Amino acid sequence: LGDRKLDSKTDFHGALADPTAFAKRVHLLWIGVGTDEPARMKDGLERLNASLTEAGVQHVFYESPGTAHEWQTWRRDLKEFAPRLFQQTAR
Repeated sequence: LGDRKLDSKTDFHGALADPTAFAKRVHLLWIGVGTDEPARMKDGLERLNASLTEAGVQHVFYESPGTAHEWQTWRRDLKEFAPRLFQQTAR
């Protein structure tokens, strides 16, 4: 997406255009980032998070405190992400 805002109607081939239909097809949309990631990466993911929220797309945005693009970030992401794979969600 670069520096632009997500267009939920057209980006990702329109998969996010109908948030309710998307939620029925996708059990969990996860975005994970370390708080010390390079600004270009972190800023882009924060914009994506804000755009998804604004569009009403259910998702999880997880920030790993004090880590960058490294194993500790990914370990923390996995610890938070894996249990959610087996949770029932209201549809």
